[in-house]
Amino acid sequence: MIKNKILRAVLPGIRAKLSFFTAALVISILGFTSIIHYSQQTKALEEKLESELKAPLEYVNSVVLDLENLSRSMILIEEFKVRVKEKKKQLSKFKRTVVQKEGGLFGALKAFGQSIGLNVKRGNVYKSVDTYFTRYLSEKEIQEFESKVRNELRKENGAPIDAPVYERIRAIAERTALARISAETSKTRIEEITEEVKFLDTELAKADLDPKKKKTYLSDKDKLEKERKLAEKAIPDGEKKAASGETALTKALQNFFRGSFKDRISSLGLLPDKIRILAYDRVGKETLDTGLLFSQSSETGKKLLVQSDFTESRKGLFGDTDVLEVIQNKSEPESYEVGGRQYEVVYRPVFRNPSTAERSRSMAEEIAENPKDWAKYLEEDRKISTEIAEISQRLKARMSELRKDGKAKPSSDKEFKNLALAYRQMLKKRDTKLEQLQPYGSVFEKNEKKWDDDHKSLKDKIASTSKEILEWEKLLKFPPKEGENKVSPEEIQEKIRVLESQEEEYKDSLIRLESTKGDWGNSYERKAEDAFFGLREAALEDFTFIPFKTGPAGIRRYYKDENERKSVKIKWKLLREWILSGNSETELPKTPRGIAWDSGILVRSRSEAEEVMWALDSTPLVAPGEEEGKGLVYDLLRKDLLGYNIILIDRTEGVRQMKSNREEMIRYTGIIGTIAILLAYGLAWFVVRRIRIISKNAESIGDGNLNVEFPPAGYDEIGILSESLNDMVHGLKEREEMKGELLAAEEIQKRLLPEKLPSSLNDYVEFGAFYKAMTGVGGDYYDFIELGGGKIAICIGDVSNHGVGPAIVMALFRAQIQAILRKGERDLKKILLEANAYQYQDTPDHIFITFFLAIFDSNTSRLEYISAGHVKPLFFDASDGKIKELPAGGLPIGMDENSFFETTIERRVLTLDSGDIFFEYTDGLDEARSPNSEMYTRERLAKLLHANGEKRPEELIKTIVTDVESHTQQDLSATGFSNLSDDIAMIAIRKR
Repeated sequence: MIKNKILRAVLPGIRAKLSFFTAALVISILGFTSIIHYSQQTKALEEKLESELKAPLEYVNSVVLDLENLSRSMILIEEFKVRVKEKKKQLSKFKRTVVQKEGGLFGALKAFGQSIGLNVKRGNVYKSVDTYFTRYLSEKEIQEFESKVRNELRKENGAPIDAPVYERIRAIAERTALARISAETSKTRIEEITEEVKFLDTELAKADLDPKKKKTYLSDKDKLEKERKLAEKAIPDGEKKAASGETALTKALQNFFRGSFKDRISSLGLLPDKIRILAYDRVGKETLDTGLLFSQSSETGKKLLVQSDFTESRKGLFGDTDVLEVIQNKSEPESYEVGGRQYEVVYRPVFRNPSTAERSRSMAEEIAENPKDWAKYLEEDRKISTEIAEISQRLKARMSELRKDGKAKPSSDKEFKNLALAYRQMLKKRDTKLEQLQPYGSVFEKNEKKWDDDHKSLKDKIASTSKEILEWEKLLKFPPKEGENKVSPEEIQEKIRVLESQEEEYKDSLIRLESTKGDWGNSYERKAEDAFFGLREAALEDFTFIPFKTGPAGIRRYYKDENERKSVKIKWKLLREWILSGNSETELPKTPRGIAWDSGILVRSRSEAEEVMWALDSTPLVAPGEEEGKGLVYDLLRKDLLGYNIILIDRTEGVRQMKSNREEMIRYTGIIGTIAILLAYGLAWFVVRRIRIISKNAESIGDGNLNVEFPPAGYDEIGILSESLNDMVHGLKEREEMKGELLAAEEIQKRLLPEKLPSSLNDYVEFGAFYKAMTGVGGDYYDFIELGGGKIAICIGDVSNHGVGPAIVMALFRAQIQAILRKGERDLKKILLEANAYQYQDTPDHIFITFFLAIFDSNTSRLEYISAGHVKPLFFDASDGKIKELPAGGLPIGMDENSFFETTIERRVLTLDSGDIFFEYTDGLDEARSPNSEMYTRERLAKLLHANGEKRPEELIKTIVTDVESHTQQDLSATGFSNLSDDIAMIAIRKR
């Protein structure tokens, strides 16, 4: 008690707890609200910056691509000028010599002289004529190409570039082109030298080689090796000069367009004091910096650019780092704090050919996320690529033969045409396999069906609404007849107005729905499937043309517009057909009406495009599993990478504002929390004062004083508690009185049971018995009644339910059985019939008794028994040491009239031998439950009887009781109430 008082004084009371809880609740709510508010502010700031950044960033991307294309175009132009001269020399060997008679004036005169008999000889003229293979881009086409490129170079006001400025830029492109050609020529020469050296080594290895030839071969080989060293040295020099020239050309173009860039970026709403965009090529050279265009932007992130963490992160973009790894690792913005300012850095890759890059990325992501879905098609693609590679090699060999011969163009060669046909069939097979094996067919069908259903539903709604409007308008013109419901004109007009408004909404929804027809913009599955179909086609187009326009707008238009997709696919098909037909090297086929070759400027001959087509179709999309990250998908993505845009965003002001808002929220939270604590403490004091009175009286009850009365405490929960406690005290008084009465009843019931086990037959049998009522008194019963003449009656029964009522029924039933036996009745069946007649008449329908009655005759060792619905007895047969279940059954007593009851009961006889044990019990034993509600079970009881069959009955009963106590965690020897699920009674008889 003293310990409790000390703990109550030390530990926090209700006031402290309620105050603490209130404070915690208020702070939690305000804190949670602050977090949500801060998150919303951050999101709003990011969305604002994203929206402000989107248009300028797209423009910068297009600028980088435009500069790249212009630079590439100008270098290509200069390369073409050089290559056309070289090509003329290279292709001149494919010209054909034609012999003709001398023509012209002298030829005509000689022919006339011969016709009139003069001795005049007319000579032959040998003429070199072009063939299909001598055709290449002409100087005229190159001039047209240069004119188009020069037309792109315009000043801020739209005026064309000045001639001296253009000449300076062209000169840089020319130097770059010469350096690139020099490096490529050196590489080609090294390959030729390698082949020549192999030939010389083969000849020198011959044993019968002439010494003079050997000396010549050795001299030639020495010259070739020296030439190889010079060529190997020239390659890095040429590549270095080419790279330097490309950088200088980009800078020159950037300076020329600087004013245009600045005006355009300004018009797009870039905030130069908060956002700075830097563009780098793939090796890390800067190609554009908005800080150089805007003076306000030059200071943005100036200190960040030299910070070690940022420079290390930026270096990770370049070098040997794989583009896929960079895209994955740099997908999320990076945050930096420099000089008290907060920066967010965003990395965006820029691709030379956005259409091809978008498909490559889409396909790479799809394969990574759903590898199993595409496994079969990718396997088929590898097989088809291998077959196309074989056809390509044969085509390549045939083209070499046709070039050597120079007489026929490919389109007129039968073998070429057959190979081209086989090539077409393999392409068709690949497309067919894609249609069969792509995993999204069901998704496409489902989406199309949903669109059709929605479309039909909206049309039906429009038609239904329109019809209803006409009916109301008709009602407005023709008023209802007598006896029909009348509606005022105002109500009709209001109804028409509502319906017209509803009809307009349906029409707007229909227009929006129809605008999505064929739109793949938001369909991940469609984009994935298209990537597998169109990757090679887009890559081939990118190689063959230099586009007029750059940027992602083309691929977005392709996804959105179904007609655009059809047009692009027709052009892809025509491009393939132009290559495979072999009709012309530089003249594209005519397009259908309404479709134009707007892919850009044709910068490759058919033969050059053919070589690339073979390479694209012969390379599998994805290499086998052990070569992860290899294949055409990844090769094109790496090849198309132009560089990276790095966006520096100064978020200092926004972050400071958010911090200020957060600090202000914290201050308000503290003030509100303090006020809430004080209010909670005051309210708790008022409530606790009333509770203390109740708790003191409750302590008195705990000390045993049941004369306590709780004072009225109002009509709230505490008042209700006070009234409930008064009722509880009253109930406790009644319970104590009832408890005393039950204890008295338990004592009385014990007196009804045998005080001691019978001893008159100890020379023949031993007895054991046990009884435990669930609630002190119960409906279970057992008895041993000595009949004289060496006989004894054994009874055990169980009244349905438990408690006082069943106990009274059992007491009356016991008296009836004893009375019947005392008057001399020994026929077991008649005893039960007489007892059933009494019980059926005197007890309610829901009360019945399962009863087992037996008479043991010591003279014959026979046990005659009968059962009225009681559990079957268990019998331990000492002769074989087994437990047996004896037959029983019958209808319980008091359940039905004797006419039916008699048909269910049957008398049986059992002879006991020495050591045999007869055991009977009530169902409360095998249904006794553990704290986990597991039953004791008859099987467990049988095992225990079998294990202890050699014991005396009293010891056996004690063993069973101990096991039941262990199972139920109950003390079965204690008096009064228990937590058993039913009453328990058991008896045991053992033959000596």
